[in-house]
Amino acid sequence: MSIVWISGLLLTMTMAALAIISWFVLLLGKFRTYFIMPAADKNEHHKGRKWFILQSVALFAGSFVILLRTWQKSEDYSDNVSENLIYLVAGFLLFRVVGEFKVMGLFRTEDHGDFTRIDKKLLTPLAIIMLLLCLPLI
Repeated sequence: MSIVWISGLLLTMTMAALAIISWFVLLLGKFRTYFIMPAADKNEHHKGRKWFILQSVALFAGSFVILLRTWQKSEDYSDNVSENLIYLVAGFLLFRVVGEFKVMGLFRTEDHGDFTRIDKKLLTPLAIIMLLLCLPLI
């Protein structure tokens, strides 16, 4: 099994599992706004829920793109659309790793709050791992 298949399948399974976990969290009523974004007040719950749903849909779409690109790379087939889509996925992951310089990513300036704690311990390291798994597919 090649490095393309290993990284592609690991990344596909990770993204699909995260999307499924997101839906379980929503359906079981365990969702908290700080899972997805910094929550200053309780009125942002509806906005956070919308972003959480959008994120899970993007994770499903990304896992499909990764699986498609894995198959294409293993067959030595290349097309412009899948190459651009894999750049898009890698770009989103890179943006998530770098962050927005305030409360998320590697270069955050604030270190307090529920979201920042989750981001530092789980979300940013996971995004780094997913970005590294994406590199053989580019």
